[in-house]
Amino acid sequence: MYQFSYDRSVLDKFPAAAHHILEIMLFVQGGVLKSEQADELAAILAVDRTVLPEQLLPLAAAFAVVPISNFYVGVVVEGESGNCYLGANMEFDGGFLGLSIHGEQAAINNAWLHGERGIKALTVNAAPCGHCRQFLHELNCSDRLLVSVVPPAGKKHSALLQSYLPDAFGPADLNVDGGILSGHGIDLAIETNDELVAMAVAAAQTSYAPYSGGYAGVALETTDGLRVAGRYAENAAYNPSLQPLASALSQLRFLSHGKKVELARLVLVEKRTGVHHASHVAALQHLFPNLQLELIQSP
Repeated sequence: MYQFSYDRSVLDKFPAAAHHILEIMLFVQGGVLKSEQADELAAILAVDRTVLPEQLLPLAAAFAVVPISNFYVGVVVEGESGNCYLGANMEFDGGFLGLSIHGEQAAINNAWLHGERGIKALTVNAAPCGHCRQFLHELNCSDRLLVSVVPPAGKKHSALLQSYLPDAFGPADLNVDGGILSGHGIDLAIETNDELVAMAVAAAQTSYAPYSGGYAGVALETTDGLRVAGRYAENAAYNPSLQPLASALSQLRFLSHGKKVELARLVLVEKRTGVHHASHVAALQHLFPNLQLELIQSP
C-alpha cells in the first residue's frame, strides 16, 4: 500500500476566487490546467499569462514524493495547445534510486499521456540536472523549447534548451526523425477483451522506442478500481529513458493525492526484443510484494 498525501495548505497562498479552478486542476484533472482555465486563472490573479507557470510551481512541488532527498522539484510545462501540465519528482525508498522520476520527466509525461504534441515552455524551481537536459533534448520541439529556472530564492533565468545543453547528442546523430510527442505509433497485433490489458496494449503501441524497438506499456489497477497507463519513452543516450512503470506510477501519483493506494493488477505489454522491461518492474517489487506481474509479449 502506498500513501499519496498532498499538502492542501499551498492553496492558502492564492486568493479564494482562484481555489475552484486550482482544485479542479489538482483533484479532478490530474495536474492539468486547460487553456481556457489558464486564461481565467491569470485574470483572477492579475498576472500575465506568460508568468502563470511561475505561480503554479508551489502547487506542482507539493506533488513530490522525496523520502530520500527531501528536495521538492516542481515543474510546469505549457503545451502548444495552451494547456499547462504539472510535474514533480518521485523517489522510491528501499529500492534502486536510478528508477527515480525527475520532475521534468513527470511534466513531459503528463503532457504526452494527455495527447499534447508539442511543448512551448518549461518552468522549474531548480536548474535541470544533466539527466533531464538530455531527456528534454529527445522532444520533437527541443530546438525551440524555452526553459525558465525560477528558484524560490534567487534570480530567474530563461533560455532555450540548447543553451543548457550545448553540442548535444540526440536523435539526429542516430538518424532518427520525430521525437517524443511526435505521435508515431505501431501495431502490436494483440487482441484482448480485458480492458486493463487493452490499456497496456494501447500504451505500448503509442510508446517511443526508435533505437531499440522495445515498445512497451504498463497498465495499473488499484483495489478501488482506478486505472492508469504509462508508456516507455526512450532516449538516444539510453539512461535518461523513462520506463513504462515509472510513467504509470507518476500518473497514479497525480490521480491519487490524499489516498492510500493499493494495486490489484499490473499488466506489462512489450514487443519482444533485446530490451526486457520486466527487470525494472522487479526492481520496484518491494512496493507491491503480493502483486503478480502479468506480462504479454508481442513478436
